[in-house]
Amino acid sequence: MNGIELHCDEAHAVDLLIGQDCPEALLPLDIAKGEKNAPYAVKTVLGWTIHGPVGRSSEYSPAIVNFVETDTKLQECVERFWKLDYDECLADDQKGMSVSDRKAIACMQESVKKVDGHYEIAIPFKRRPVDLPDNRTEAERRLQYLGNRLNRDQRLLERYRDGMEEMVTKGYASKVAEEELNRKDGAVWYLPHHPVLNPNKPDKVRIVFDCAAQYKGTSLNDNVMQGPDLTNQLIGVLLRFRQEPVAVMADIEAMFHQVKVACSDRDVLRYLWWPNGELIQQPQLYRMNVHLFGGTWSPSCSNFALHQTARDNQNDFGTDVVNTIQRNFYVDDCLKSVGNEDEAVMLVKELSSLLGRGGFKLTKWTSTSRTVLASIPEEDRMKDIRSIDLDHEALPVERALGVFWDVEDDCFSFKVATKVTPSTRRGLLSTVSSIYDPFGFIAPYTVTAKKIIQDLTAGMSL
Repeated sequence: MNGIELHCDEAHAVDLLIGQDCPEALLPLDIAKGEKNAPYAVKTVLGWTIHGPVGRSSEYSPAIVNFVETDTKLQECVERFWKLDYDECLADDQKGMSVSDRKAIACMQESVKKVDGHYEIAIPFKRRPVDLPDNRTEAERRLQYLGNRLNRDQRLLERYRDGMEEMVTKGYASKVAEEELNRKDGAVWYLPHHPVLNPNKPDKVRIVFDCAAQYKGTSLNDNVMQGPDLTNQLIGVLLRFRQEPVAVMADIEAMFHQVKVACSDRDVLRYLWWPNGELIQQPQLYRMNVHLFGGTWSPSCSNFALHQTARDNQNDFGTDVVNTIQRNFYVDDCLKSVGNEDEAVMLVKELSSLLGRGGFKLTKWTSTSRTVLASIPEEDRMKDIRSIDLDHEALPVERALGVFWDVEDDCFSFKVATKVTPSTRRGLLSTVSSIYDPFGFIAPYTVTAKKIIQDLTAGMSL
């Protein structure tokens, strides 16, 4: 094209890709066109660019399409990162409810009842009667993948098998009765499941049911209302935790599994598993009897049952005990501080008794007071505390909602593991985000890195 100077050098690779979301770089400053069906040139701030066909050697010439997707996940990560620092209601536990949230709460209130010492709550479906496609083939396919993985890791197979057997033994799950196998009314769904490993707990395997698994454009989670967030704000719980001299901490054992699912809804929680964990056997059909990990509605239903326990028994216990359930729990973790040891000993006893009425068991207790710890049965203490001599040995460092808490010195601390990451926005964000500091104690040390992230993301649309 005459008069157009192009910087073409086949020896150089592409150095920069410019997306359509950067109009300043692509704004046409001048246009030069040739004959009909010929390429045309557009001048931008970066120079001339050529648009149009590259030539046709035959009637049907091959075409190459390059699709470049913007890194939206990186942008979302950056947004969440800044929101951690600038949340206007970090310690405010009052949350508004949407229309969907109110509908979910109404479903819980209508269906909740006490069965065998536990609360039973229906799954808050968006529509009833439930009409789901038959996804058994997809569940069978996922089970085959799981079997291949377990066959390659004998240790994982043993722990997974033990976890599956434990669920049936404790009544969390049961085998589907023969006469109910062929239910065809749309209220049936088969859940794939998989192990989740925590590097901080190498001996523990959490079995998670994939309620988000899609089949024919839908999933179980898509058909259920999530329900309101009834969880207290994390920073509020942590602040109240160290408000008084004597601190106690515990968590509810398998909290989700202590809340039963209404019998009419249990067939949407079916799953396949090999009898006795023998992978060469024909898989059998089971179903969960309780709310489970992986269900988008489970946190709301479990917290509702927890608060219902407090409401139903408030006349039999002191105000401080009831308020502890309302204000000092973060999901299944209880963090509380009181004025003296006698008060703490009484709180531990009454809180355990109250929650026991709802089928919840508090375990893994720890405290800054050795007197309080001595009053708690050894099997209910934190694992690291069971084996120590309370009269002579120092109390260990534990995690309090993700923050390292030195129980002996009663102070929060930080452990920074240096890792090599790429010198990119994502790499820097990964490094800075790995330092968990909800209080902002070490902000003077991390602000320099945050300033770099701010400079690097200044052009991102936030």
